[in-house]
Amino acid sequence: MISISRLKLRNFKSFKIIDIPVPRTFLCFAGPNGSGKSNIQDGIRFALGETSLKSLRAKRARDLIHHGSNTAEVTILFDGDEKYEIKRAIRQDGKILYKINGKKATRTSVHDTLKQYNLDESGRNIIAQGEVQRIISMGGKERRTIIDSVAGIANFEDKKKEALRELEVVESRIKDANLVLGERIAFLNELEKEKESALIYIENKKNLTNAKATLLKNELERIEKELRELLELEKKISFNASNKQAEFAALENQILELDNKRLDVSKQLQQKQQTAPLIRKIEELKASVSSKKQMVLDREEYLKKIEDDENSLKKETKKENDSLAGIEKELERLKQELKLTEQEATKYGKEKTSSEVEQLRTNIKELETKLYSNREKLVATEAELNANTNLIDVKTNELDSIKISSDSNEATMLNKEKDSIKKQISSIEKEIEDCFKRTKEINAEVADIDRKLLEFKEKVSLLRVRVSPTYANPALKFIADMREKGEKGVHGVVADMIKFDSKYATAIEAAAGNRLLYVIVDDANVAAKTIERLKKANAGRATFIPLKEIRSSSTKPTNGCEPLINFVKYSDPVRKAVEFVFGDTLLVNNIEEAKKIGIGTARMVSLEGEIFERSGLITGGKVESNILAAVQLKKLDAELEELKKKKESLVNELFSIREEESQKRSQKSEFEIKAKTIELTVKQDELRRKDEQELLNRRNAIVEYIEKLKSIIKEKQQHKEQLNNEISSLAKKLTDLAGILDKAEFRAKETSDAEQTKRTEIASRLSSIRATYEGKLNELEIRKREVFTKDEKIKEIEKEKKEIVTKIVEFKKQLSNDNAELEKSEQDIAHHSRAIEKLFEAMKKYEEELQNFGKLRGEKRLEIDKLTKDENQLSVKKATYETRSQDLKAEFSNYKEFEELKLGKDGLTDLIKKSEETITTLGNVNIAAIELYEKKHAEIGEVKERIEKLSEERNAVLNMIAELEERKKESFFETFYAVSDNFKRMFKHINIGEGFLYLDKPNEPFESGLYIKLKRGGKEHTLDSLSGGENSLVALMFIFALQFFKPAPFYILDEVDAALDKENSKNLAQLISNMSRDTQFLVVSHNDIVMSSAEAVIGVTKVDGTSKLVGVKLEAMNA
Repeated sequence: MISISRLKLRNFKSFKIIDIPVPRTFLCFAGPNGSGKSNIQDGIRFALGETSLKSLRAKRARDLIHHGSNTAEVTILFDGDEKYEIKRAIRQDGKILYKINGKKATRTSVHDTLKQYNLDESGRNIIAQGEVQRIISMGGKERRTIIDSVAGIANFEDKKKEALRELEVVESRIKDANLVLGERIAFLNELEKEKESALIYIENKKNLTNAKATLLKNELERIEKELRELLELEKKISFNASNKQAEFAALENQILELDNKRLDVSKQLQQKQQTAPLIRKIEELKASVSSKKQMVLDREEYLKKIEDDENSLKKETKKENDSLAGIEKELERLKQELKLTEQEATKYGKEKTSSEVEQLRTNIKELETKLYSNREKLVATEAELNANTNLIDVKTNELDSIKISSDSNEATMLNKEKDSIKKQISSIEKEIEDCFKRTKEINAEVADIDRKLLEFKEKVSLLRVRVSPTYANPALKFIADMREKGEKGVHGVVADMIKFDSKYATAIEAAAGNRLLYVIVDDANVAAKTIERLKKANAGRATFIPLKEIRSSSTKPTNGCEPLINFVKYSDPVRKAVEFVFGDTLLVNNIEEAKKIGIGTARMVSLEGEIFERSGLITGGKVESNILAAVQLKKLDAELEELKKKKESLVNELFSIREEESQKRSQKSEFEIKAKTIELTVKQDELRRKDEQELLNRRNAIVEYIEKLKSIIKEKQQHKEQLNNEISSLAKKLTDLAGILDKAEFRAKETSDAEQTKRTEIASRLSSIRATYEGKLNELEIRKREVFTKDEKIKEIEKEKKEIVTKIVEFKKQLSNDNAELEKSEQDIAHHSRAIEKLFEAMKKYEEELQNFGKLRGEKRLEIDKLTKDENQLSVKKATYETRSQDLKAEFSNYKEFEELKLGKDGLTDLIKKSEETITTLGNVNIAAIELYEKKHAEIGEVKERIEKLSEERNAVLNMIAELEERKKESFFETFYAVSDNFKRMFKHINIGEGFLYLDKPNEPFESGLYIKLKRGGKEHTLDSLSGGENSLVALMFIFALQFFKPAPFYILDEVDAALDKENSKNLAQLISNMSRDTQFLVVSHNDIVMSSAEAVIGVTKVDGTSKLVGVKLEAMNA
């Protein structure tokens, strides 16, 4: 136990410096009013940490400091079980300093130090002035609160409030968890449908994959089996073809050898001059017979060629005819001129000297010699021409018999076509690759959209539950169900009856608050009826707006701010309800605008949701908005619909791309087969050209030889024409010279010398004219011959055209005639000589053998051609199967894992059809729904588990609250009984009767009042029936009884005896004296009886505004 041993005040209130030794029992401070004696108990309270200036009887911190000083401090020394020095100082600026035992401390540390001695910041051990009178005048319930305070009921209430707050948190968490649970269950139910669809899709997709893979595997095995069979057959055909080629090559060698022998015999026959024409004819007939079949095909092409030649000749003939007309006209002129000149020459005659005659005779002789020579040359040239022409015919017939079927241009075109096809295949492969890439992109986009769809659906599901007023209140759901069933008079909640722009959502929800969930009804009867139904169904509570009875208010625009109701859309039947909710509220932009209007002048709400009430209250902050959630829900619904459309578009595009890819693959396969066919054709053509190379070389040699012969013939023809021209010219000249010679010889005899010059001049001119005339005449003849030749050629062409037309019809007849003529010619030639006959027989033998070998060669060629055709067809078929096999392998490679089904082709086809129909019927399926469903199902389990735990927490909190109530009650009664006992014991110290405390409602203590009774002389007396002094004394005894429930080491009484008479003052003095044996009392009093009972008295007086200690009763202090 401790007590105050010394009290020091320095510049505290009215005291400058005092240092008071305090006795351990009963100390009394006495002095006139205003002397400052109560400032001592203020100083003690100040030192112990009192912060209320009112309790310290000051208006400001400066009032605690003595005038003229800057700081004040109070020091209390405690002695007893422990020794403490507690000091508190204050400056004018309000700064505080605490010290414990000379060390800096805090107010909390001071309280913690004193709390162990039942001293706390409440100051319950200090009974201030008026406290006794307050106890007397207070009511029973208020008096009971004193017991509450002593019993620490406030602590229980604080703990209960804390528990209720915790309960509120738990309830909020349970509500939130139930909200989340409801949201997720709603979403899970929707997700479950998607999961079921996804499972059906996966099952059918698996069946489809297995069936397709099995079908592909079976088809691939069949194709590969047939391909193996084709390869075996190809080997066999290739082997047979090789054998036939070898046989054909051997046969060709034999034919070549026989042909060479036949040619040798033919040459020997040709050497026989007398039989040369006949032999040539035989050769021509043979060539004709061997080439007749091919000639039919050549005639049509030749016909076109000669028609072109005919047209060209006709054009040239027309041009030549035009030129001939000009020459004939010129000849006519020269003829006339020549006639006139000859007449003139005849007139004068001609002198012929012997020298001139000799010269003419010499010239004639030379011309005759030259003419004879040229004629010999002409005969020789014509012989050579005929020989070469016949040889060309033979070689031409031989050439016609050689047919080269290979066409390099065709091979080139095929190679070009193959290159073009390869480019197309490359292009298609690129397009397929692009399709594949786009397919991957679309699949990725669809997967991303599926994920977003699930997220959006979950958000939409959560928001739908959140914005639904019926979920927050079951009563509203009950009323909504009533309305759906046709209940008349019920319109619905306010939130469902209004519309507005989303920018005003925060303001509208803040302004309306819970009124958005008020139910609009026609009148009070409908409301009452609905309330009764809610009670019967135990469906909760709801607030109603009866349109008939409701009184609405309105406000006018102020400072440019419109009423909030102007921004709300509603139907006219619910106008009064909407006016009731929004009519008295202005919409402002912000707080500053509200300040301009004047806070308190009108109810206002800002766009951000701050509310300004008429009372001046301002509400603001951040809260989650259900209306905003509704706006967000609308936006999410639109985005969800947009995502669905986008997914549908992507899926349609995916189907189109897959179809296009399938078409491209088909095109690629077709092109690959076509390219393979062309490649095989080109390869076969190369082999055929290789086989025909020898024929080509032979044909080229013949063509070269024919061209050489043609060149020789052309030269000979030119030489022949030249000789003809020279012969014509020489013959003409010879004739002319002969005539001239005759005339010269005649005139030589008659011509005179005088006329010689004139005749000479005329002769010269006549000679010139004749030469010109002869030249033109020769040119005319040559041109006419050319025109005639061309006309003849045209006629021949016309004739040949007719012959070509009829040639095909007459071919068999001509062939028969040729054979007959050939046989006759061979018989004719056989009669000439035995040698020729032997040669002919050898020739015939070779021909027969060649014919037989030719027939055999044809058969071999047919066999080889058939094998080649079979090989080509087989190659094409093999290429088709190889391409099909590659396509199947490429397609089959997509099925890496599958279960092979034991079904036939029909069963697999039916399964594929059914699976595809099911998949098509399902439409767009979200595979991610399966995993998400399990995840959300697990989350719901976790939420349920959390709700269970929260329920356990709630029960624990409720149990704790119940326990607190019980302990609070126990603590109250424990305190009440203890204080009551203390109160009873107090009366043992004084002789005024027996006192006791009682509750008017003992079963409900916290609803009860506390009352004091005094029993004296067998009668009970209430405080109202006692005298004023007795009332004060009993009240003091009640206070002491409270104090001694938890006794403090000291008590301070400030003029508590003011209302006591002398007798009761004695009783009080006696009571304090008795109690001071165990407890220290510091009493401020004017009462002499109380002062006389104190062990020490300190007098206090005030001089010049400063309180001083002026008198001391020192018995106890000295002791």
